[in-house]
Amino acid sequence: MAGSEWQSVLRQAGSLADNEVDVAEVALALSMADHPERDPAPYRRHLAELAAAPPAAAPSAAWLAERLAGQFDYRGDGQTYDDMRNADMMAVINRRRGLPVALGILYIHVARAQGWSLTGLNFPGHFLLRLALPEGLAIIDPFNGGRTRNMEELQALLNRIAGREVALQPEHMAPVPLRHVLMRLQNNIRIRAEQAGDLNRAAEVLHRVSLFAPREPGVWLDRADLAAKSGNLMAAQEILDDGLGHLGGVGAAQLLEQAREKLTRRLN
Repeated sequence: MAGSEWQSVLRQAGSLADNEVDVAEVALALSMADHPERDPAPYRRHLAELAAAPPAAAPSAAWLAERLAGQFDYRGDGQTYDDMRNADMMAVINRRRGLPVALGILYIHVARAQGWSLTGLNFPGHFLLRLALPEGLAIIDPFNGGRTRNMEELQALLNRIAGREVALQPEHMAPVPLRHVLMRLQNNIRIRAEQAGDLNRAAEVLHRVSLFAPREPGVWLDRADLAAKSGNLMAAQEILDDGLGHLGGVGAAQLLEQAREKLTRRLN
C-alpha cells in the first residue's frame, strides 16, 4: 500500500457517516502507514476469510467466540501486553494476539458481515463489546476468548481497574461510535509514545487520527497541544486553523477558536 493509498483510506473514512466506516480496513490502513514495504493483500484476504462464515441462525456471543477464538485462535496478549505490536493490526493478524480493542475490531468486522449489531462499550480501562440480542445485551470480552461478562463481573472489573469500589454507571454500558473505537486503538500507541518522550511519533499518530476523525475537536486540540509542547507554536496555530476548517458544529468550533486565541497571545 503506497503512502497515498493508506492516506486515501483514512480520508475516505473521515468523509463517511460513522456506521459506514469499514473499521477493519481503517485499522489495516493505520498499520500499513508504519509498514509501507508490506503487501496488504494477504491481510485483506484474511479479513475476508474471517467475514466469510456461513450465516448464523441468530446473533450469538458464543458463535463469535468460536469463530474468532476457537477457529482462528485470536486471544489477548497477557504476557507482553504493552508490546505495541498488540495495537498494530498487521502484527495482530500475524500473531493472533492483541490488545482488547484491536481484537474487538475483528469481532466487529465479523459481526457486521453477519448483519449483527455489535458495538464497542463505553467501559473504562478494558475494551468490551455489546451485542444486541432479542432478549437484551450480551457483553463480550474479546481479550479473554470472547467470553461473556455478567453485571457482577463487570462491577468487579471496574473496581479492579479503578483500584477502589466504583459504582457501575449507565454510561458504562453505552455504545461508542466506530471512530472512537479506532481512536482508542491509536491512543494506546500515542500515549506510550508520549510517555517515552517520542513526541514526533505521538504527533504522527494524531495526524493519522485527524484524517479519519476530522470532526472530533479533541483530536485537533491534542495535536495543537503536542506541537506547543514541542515548542512549535506556529505549527500549533496552523493545526487549530486546519481543525476550524473541518468542524461544522458551533460549540466545537468555538472551543478551537478559544485555543487558537490563547496561542496567538503566546505568539505575540
